[in-house]
Amino acid sequence: MNWGIIGTGNMGKVLLHSLTQSQAVEEKNLYLYNRTLMKAYELLNQYPNVHVERSLTSMANKCDVLLLCAKPKEILEIAKKLQPNIRKDQLIISITSSISTDHLDQILPCKTARMIPSITNQSLTGATLLSFGQRTNAIDQQMIKQTCKLFSEPVEVKDETVRAASDLVSCGPAFLSYVLEDMIQSVEKETLLKREDAEKFIETMVIGFGRLLEERHFSLQTLREKVMVKGGITGVGMKALEKEIHNSFNQVFINTHEKFATEQEMVEALIHEAKMNFSG
Repeated sequence: MNWGIIGTGNMGKVLLHSLTQSQAVEEKNLYLYNRTLMKAYELLNQYPNVHVERSLTSMANKCDVLLLCAKPKEILEIAKKLQPNIRKDQLIISITSSISTDHLDQILPCKTARMIPSITNQSLTGATLLSFGQRTNAIDQQMIKQTCKLFSEPVEVKDETVRAASDLVSCGPAFLSYVLEDMIQSVEKETLLKREDAEKFIETMVIGFGRLLEERHFSLQTLREKVMVKGGITGVGMKALEKEIHNSFNQVFINTHEKFATEQEMVEALIHEAKMNFSG
């Protein structure tokens, strides 16, 4: 089975690495296309046995599964260009929450799915969020789940919770990186600790923190309770955090959901326009 990645930006590269490093897909069975062809050709230095195609038509003709790794508006444009060359037995997958399988089903005659990756997949860990179109059968769904299981924990999500899940799984690493970077900047400003030492301490702490959770030594709550000795220094610091950070993520999720709603309105309008043009 041949897989194609259309769009070799950040998440396209993550999926390329995850699929090949986990041996979910052999390099010889992977095809790449990018609007700026040189960016795709540059990846041959790291993945010498993948194929770079010069057109979407070629990708449609050679691939059984196509991953659309682009922004919502671009994904719709790509889907419309692919449509004349797509067979009913092919599978096309969107990687963005704003493009649902229903959206793809309205444009394409084939099987569809949505697979939202996380940058953590690059280390063959973390979650992958999955949704399946109406034309996919149990065998198709099992194939996608088994493929994702080689580099992540696949989780099926519904349309009504996909944005919230994506905020945690896909955006979460960026949000946590910001918080940790703020810790580093603050300790550098308020103490004599050098930045390079602070970065090293934070990195080793986060790795150890992840292992404690992975090995089920603690939950988030019991870990916090274990570290916070009554009347100790951690508790004093925690009071400052509770004052400054408590409920601050509410606005984060309000913002992401507002952006999500705006993107979905745009997608619906574009699909409606495409239908009107087709019927005209």
